[in-house]
Parts: sequence; C-alpha cells; structure tokens
Amino acid sequence: MLIAANDEIRGLDPRPLSRPELVDAIAALDRLIARAEERRLACLAAIDALGDRGADAATVGRSLSRRSDRRAKKDAEVAGRMAEMPAVAGKLASGEITTEHATACADAASRVTSEEADSLAEMAAAMPADLFSKKAREWAGRHESAADADQRHRQQRRQREASHWTAGDGMVHLHAQFDPITGAAVVASLEERVDSLWRADGGRDGSPAEHRSHSQRRADALAELLTDSGRDAASHPKHMVHLIHELADGTTELADGTPVPDDVLCTLGPAAAVVGHVFSSEGRPLWLGRHTRLASTDQWLALIAAHRGCVDCGATASRCEAHHNLTEWSHGGPTDIDNLDLRCHRCHGVVHRRAERRTAA
Repeated sequence: MLIAANDEIRGLDPRPLSRPELVDAIAALDRLIARAEERRLACLAAIDALGDRGADAATVGRSLSRRSDRRAKKDAEVAGRMAEMPAVAGKLASGEITTEHATACADAASRVTSEEADSLAEMAAAMPADLFSKKAREWAGRHESAADADQRHRQQRRQREASHWTAGDGMVHLHAQFDPITGAAVVASLEERVDSLWRADGGRDGSPAEHRSHSQRRADALAELLTDSGRDAASHPKHMVHLIHELADGTTELADGTPVPDDVLCTLGPAAAVVGHVFSSEGRPLWLGRHTRLASTDQWLALIAAHRGCVDCGATASRCEAHHNLTEWSHGGPTDIDNLDLRCHRCHGVVHRRAERRTAA
C-alpha cells in the first residue's frame, strides 16, 4: 500500500497543471504529508513501547530518516506526547494541522499535562504554525503553576552554556544557550545593534559600501557587542526587554508569555534595561491624531504590552512596525492607539498590497 502511494506521488508531473490544479495538488500533498507524519510519530511511539531493549525511537529515527541527533530526539519526544493527545493526533491525521503545530502542543504538554495540552487542538487548526507556537507558549505559561515555572527556570539556568571552536577553514564558531530571561536580554541587545547597523547601511541589505547581508550584519553586531562594553542603551522600546506584570493576579511574564519567577525580579538591578508596562495610567499621550505619522515611544510601549508581536504571524516586536490598522494614514487615519497595531515588515507589506488592490478594484 505504501509503495503504491509512493509510486503514485512520483508520477505526479506539475508542469502541465494550471494554477488551480497546482493549488489543489499542493493541498492534497499537504494532507498526505500530515497523515504520513502522524503515522510515523505513532510508529516511533510504538518503538519505545516495545520494551525489548532494542534501539529507541530517537536512534531509529536518526538512522532511518537521517535526521540530526537533535531533531531525532525531538521527534521521539513529540511521538510520546502525541500518544497521549488524541485530539491533536486526529487533527494532524486529517491534515488540519502540521507537525509544527503538533510540536508546539507537545512542548505545552511538557509544562502542563497532556490532557490539558490536547485542548489546544482546535486553536492549532485555526491559525498558522508560527502564530500558534507563540499562542501555545503563552497559554502554557498561564496554566503552569508558579512552583513548576520556578523549577523550570532553575533547570534552564543550570543548562546555560557557551562554547567556541575554530573549524578547519579557520572560521571561528560560537554557540550559546541561555534561560529565557537572560536570552531575552541578549537578543534585545543584539537586535538593537543590528537595527543600528541596518540604518547605517542605508536601510537595505547588500549596500554598495559594505556589501553585507542581513546574516553578516548580525555577525558584525555580535562582534561589536562582545568587544565594546561602552555602548549606549537601547534607544527604541522594541529593542528592550519587556516584563509584563498583571496587577490582578500578581504574575509577571515576558512578552512571549514566558513566566518570570519572583526571585528573578528581585535580582534586577537599577541599571537593567527593563520597561514596566502599567495599564490604565494617566497622562500618557496615546492619541496623537494627525500631528505625526510615526508611533511615539509611549504608544510603542502600549502596543508591545497589548500585542506582544506581529498580530498576523507572531513575529517578535523587534521585527515589527506600528501599522495604522483601521484607517490608513494616507486615507486620513490618525496616529491613535486604537488605530494602531504591530505588523512585521512582511505582514505589513501584505496588508498594504491588499489595500492597494481593493482601491484599484
């Protein structure tokens, strides 16, 4: 049966197909891939359940599928969780979600229970995988007990590490992993420096002066951060670490939903680049009307607290722009907080192109 399906797929020639036929073929293949992945994960879970002292699921996945060691171990972990999440497994088998969705559900299950995480199946089917991963992480953060969150943070702190080595071609490689709190601070500093270099390059990749790509600019920014301790603090809210504290229940979390233990808050010194978001505060000019097109610092703080990132794909705030969402600036829209949201550069462009097509029609 599997051999026949494989032969049928190999016989599919996309070249003579029309656009609608190509779209239908892609949709059908996506459903087939999802079904195959669900069965593959089920087989991996069955391997570990044999108890015959043979190779475990990670070893089998690495040897047969030639996946990386990291990916093979992750597949085995997801397979074990999926066996306890029938709703998620069903959505994957029907092609309503992808393995990325299933992995996000499995990650949530590692923080709560598999039964609780299984309730995310409907949410997963309603949104793209990148946005769902962000929402699932926030959901898990809110459902994880304070004791478990504190224990998780302590474990992640113990797992922090960094290494460097020189490859055979002479290139020096760096690798590091941090707990979410420290990682957020590191990434915020890096993104701020990358943004500064991007502006210096004229706001584009591959400038005539430097001919550096975005990846090369990130490497240059990291080198500057590691070799220059006297740099200025981040100048824009999207390049800061944001801790969002809910007065109602006393919880604190990063913008991506990661819980922040109380003992971490106690260690923050007066020089920490952390901005507190206070809702319902008075005196902040969040309604600027037509006086300016660009969002103010106070508006950025409010937008980050409200949306955490791109409202379409979930990209981090550091990759976002303030977008006039109800009435475009070019159509007389005001720069008011209730007319703004966050969109990453790609999603922002998609919105504007759609608006242009509607206007042209």
